[in-house]
Amino acid sequence: MNPTLFSLRLLFLITDEGTEKKIDRLFLKLHLPVYYQFRGQGTAKTEILDICGMQGTTRLFTVSILPKPLVRTVFEHLEKLLRIKKKGNGVAVTVPVNAVQESVLTLIYTETSQEIEEIRRKGEQKMREESFYTMILVAVNEGYSDEVVDAAAKAGAKGGSVIRGRRCGNKAMVQFLGIAMHEEQDFVMIIAPKDKKSSIMNAIGSACGIGTEAHGVVLSVPVDQVLGIREE
Repeated sequence: MNPTLFSLRLLFLITDEGTEKKIDRLFLKLHLPVYYQFRGQGTAKTEILDICGMQGTTRLFTVSILPKPLVRTVFEHLEKLLRIKKKGNGVAVTVPVNAVQESVLTLIYTETSQEIEEIRRKGEQKMREESFYTMILVAVNEGYSDEVVDAAAKAGAKGGSVIRGRRCGNKAMVQFLGIAMHEEQDFVMIIAPKDKKSSIMNAIGSACGIGTEAHGVVLSVPVDQVLGIREE
């Protein structure tokens, strides 16, 4: 298999923080060589049903790069190990990766090639290509995540998760957007049905956009595969 033709996916996995060791062992077993873990907080309030069914809990965010042929295998192992399909145990989504540095691509190919060939030999059925969901990502000034979730909920979202970081950039961005760099930020991730994407993004933009005190930036990325979300 030619590494230059290797189709990759970025996996976002949200689980309770107590699952860290299980995920470490699973990724080691599957020879996934690159992944990152963070801790965040569920943002859904008591009266709002969180889309992951994990109200008020501390979340473990795991982000990994994996070959597309391994997505089905990884999802099957996550279901067996963490019972993600059961409401409240978490959610996993994948999004397409357009490019990655060659050394990382070669490492992933080398580590996972045996598993991929095994999948090919077994002739596993492909997972459904089209997802009915999208991932909305929002960066706002620290302390405005509740406003983001409130606006999103009124437009049809059912909750989200937040991690904290810092905005960085150059002087040109400061002058163009009128916002300060190096401020603490709340990053809210919302997984929502595609047909509600525009209304949710517009609602967030109106309540917490660049022109507001939240100085929010809102964008969406296509979701490739989903595990752990059920229709109401």
